[in-house]
Amino acid sequence: MKTNKVTTLANEGGRIRWKIENEGFNVQKNGGFNLEHAYTREPVASKVFYFLLQIAHLIAQLIEKGSLFREAFPTGVGSVKNIAFRLLEAWRNLRVSAEQIHQMLSVRRQIRFAPP
Repeated sequence: MKTNKVTTLANEGGRIRWKIENEGFNVQKNGGFNLEHAYTREPVASKVFYFLLQIAHLIAQLIEKGSLFREAFPTGVGSVKNIAFRLLEAWRNLRVSAEQIHQMLSVRRQIRFAPP
């Protein structure tokens, strides 16, 4: 009886997690994050780079799949490269006062993930 539960868990849960992890690594490798490129030979710097890459990938997923982004751009923005360009331009050109920052922080928001 226990063996059957372990087999079911390994086949259903383990394989799904394996698929998710493989897709994430594939995006990091082939989706513009340049995971394979060796920017340094220093082991600590390599670990820091990979940690920052993981954070960048997480933020990209939140932007891409989050409800706030879909509300702000209901018709979409095109490619992921276009999203990155728009963010960069917003950070370069947007001037926000301290009062505006306090106002934005006072509003409670929830990010919900929409089904693909």
